[in-house]
Amino acid sequence: MDRPATDSHGRRPSSRLDISVRPGNARDFDLLRLGMSPLYEMDAADAQARESFAAEMTSYHFADIAIATGWASAASFERSPLTIARGGLDNICLLVYAEGGCDLSVEGRSSEVHAGDVCLLDMTRQSSLRAPRYRSLSLVLPRALLAPLVADLDALHGRILQRSTALNAMLARHLGALYDEAPVLAAKDAGAAAHGTAALVAAFAGASAQGREMIEQASAGTSLQAARRLIEANVPEPDLGPEFLCQRLGMSRAKLYRLFEPIGGVGAYIQQRRLTRAYHALTDPAQAHVYVGVIAARCGFGNASVFSRAFRQAFGLSPTDLRATHHHPDADNTNHADDNAFTSMRRQLLGMGAGRG
Repeated sequence: MDRPATDSHGRRPSSRLDISVRPGNARDFDLLRLGMSPLYEMDAADAQARESFAAEMTSYHFADIAIATGWASAASFERSPLTIARGGLDNICLLVYAEGGCDLSVEGRSSEVHAGDVCLLDMTRQSSLRAPRYRSLSLVLPRALLAPLVADLDALHGRILQRSTALNAMLARHLGALYDEAPVLAAKDAGAAAHGTAALVAAFAGASAQGREMIEQASAGTSLQAARRLIEANVPEPDLGPEFLCQRLGMSRAKLYRLFEPIGGVGAYIQQRRLTRAYHALTDPAQAHVYVGVIAARCGFGNASVFSRAFRQAFGLSPTDLRATHHHPDADNTNHADDNAFTSMRRQLLGMGAGRG
């Protein structure tokens, strides 16, 4: 299903795409292969593996930036010269496996990517991945964004930032936070977040002079990251606020306010995280039976009416309307995913290469 996401002012800056393939659905498997063809030639090991293949993916697309997460059965992914020429993508992909991993082959070099590792791939060059059942998160950035910051951009292809390194934890958390914010992220904010990601990549890959300046700015955000993690862990707490944070972080109100000023203020950020948590809960099929008021309470709202007003202001529709548009009564009775979703996937990937050069 292809639909626009909304930002906190009701604008629709990004496109959300949901893909689902169920076992025994050869047609949808073929459609998924077609949808992914600008990026990789995807396949399963044999006819039996294709028959039992299953996958679920959600992605957000902001012009030349895309972020996606999901899981899938065992599969292989080949980026050949033909694929490279056909898609015309001039992007760098950051890939992190939450579960599983892959055997990676890059221009004659073979390595293993384990769960928790961050892998970087240049979409203008050949690569081959073979993955068992996996769950992953990926971010695709334009080369032009990284070029001024990285001393040797060509050295990125196939580089693996292992889970045990400190920078890996910072980068993986950043990618996770970026995906969590995607439903309410305006295009200009996505661009700003992408620049922050590029600075972290530069720290790993070897920064240019301009890149070192951005790394210093990113390092200054460590306290903000700690505060954001504390907020995320305590979203359900009705007492979550400046006093709560100051006590646990051991900082003054003045410093807390300065930290959050560039992103709209601490109160607005807490509200945004609560609303985003509620958004995910309301669109989660496993929580379709949970009353809206219960979800509001679980997300730290003491009053259902206040929650509904804030939700409508943020997303442009009520919690009940969102749930009605997201959950389709006949969804479990359909044999095939929506063809338009696979077509949209292919169109978006091709679109990312359209501006190359």
